[in-house]
Amino acid sequence: MQGTNENYFNLVLPSGTKPATGWPVAIFGHGNGGNKNAVLNVAAKMAAHGIATIAINVVGAGFGQLGTLTVNRTSGETVTFSAGGRGIDQNGDRVIDSDEGFSTASPRTILFFTDGIRQTVADLMQLVRVIDVGVDVDGDGSPDLDPFRIYYLGNSLGSNIGTVFLAVDPSVQTGVGSSPGGPIIENRRLGPVAGSRGVLGQLLASRSPSLINPPGITSLDGVAVGFPYFNENFPLRDGIPLRVLLADGTSQDIQSPVINTVAGAMAIQELVENTKWVSHSGDPVAYAPYLRKHPLAGVPAKSVIYQFAKGDRAAPNPNVTAILRAGDLTDRATFYRHDLAHAENSGLPKNPHGFMIQISNAVFKPIALAAQEQIAVFFDTDGTVIIHPEPARFFEVPIILPLPEDLNFIP
Repeated sequence: MQGTNENYFNLVLPSGTKPATGWPVAIFGHGNGGNKNAVLNVAAKMAAHGIATIAINVVGAGFGQLGTLTVNRTSGETVTFSAGGRGIDQNGDRVIDSDEGFSTASPRTILFFTDGIRQTVADLMQLVRVIDVGVDVDGDGSPDLDPFRIYYLGNSLGSNIGTVFLAVDPSVQTGVGSSPGGPIIENRRLGPVAGSRGVLGQLLASRSPSLINPPGITSLDGVAVGFPYFNENFPLRDGIPLRVLLADGTSQDIQSPVINTVAGAMAIQELVENTKWVSHSGDPVAYAPYLRKHPLAGVPAKSVIYQFAKGDRAAPNPNVTAILRAGDLTDRATFYRHDLAHAENSGLPKNPHGFMIQISNAVFKPIALAAQEQIAVFFDTDGTVIIHPEPARFFEVPIILPLPEDLNFIP
């Protein structure tokens, strides 16, 4: 043991009479850049099904240790206490960002999120042990959470962490991952959102010599990407063409089989592949086979659902299908057809990432609650019932084959 860390949790209990064995409880894993307060986005739907929700901050999340959280009580009083932030000033600029301390710093940037995921999984396993011992919220001497009905629900990064967690923890036998995608380096490479491809470009530029190779790719599948630009000349699976726009104004389709003619592309490909190998110990793709195909010794096979959206820009579709293929989980995939929903209502954001928690967006809320209803029923039945969310035309349950191996971005 190298040290200790005190973790805070947010716990939301249903109203009404507590079951004799305590409330069933869903552990919620938040997304990158978020924190444990995001549990409030799913707590009401879980509570409606008699399920409590509990969440901790992942490593480096929730800003610094001096942050506070103020709760407004129904009586009109306010209560302020530590927010349980786990961030650190990793880069020495005297500012702690929302996720600073989760990914590794130079000179170990090749690890990306690996250590953050592994430590958070260990934290979640300890949270399960706490629930096993007994959580007495109201001080009446009896546990308020049922240690035999613990579930896991993750969003985005929380889904990736949850895949690893479910594969190794024997006590949690039912889980849902929404908007997952891995390996993380592939989310960076294929993701046009802020903090994705541009971050990988910065990593390439920081190498000595620089791996930036102009003219770089400025657009993937019709969507602009962040600077600095580079061209790895890497095709999608199954001979699917990837349309790219280059900084010199030309465009091309990258399609396998590829004979490389792009100077510097092979060096970038090598870095990406090396990063995948180094990150394997915290990669959801690596752990997916252990969910039910090849369970680890002493760990039962898990009942799971993976929800994902067509055209996700933060966890692109090929990175979700990598998890499904690795674990033979296609029959457990719920595919939200954001292309159909957006065609009916152009007020929806073009990027559907994290659709399951988007209850603050009035346009997205019905879809989010529909996805949450599927999860709540799944937990309420101990992972035996998978419903078809409504509107049914926007969801494929299970996904209709073939798996979407292209990006499907809405331009």
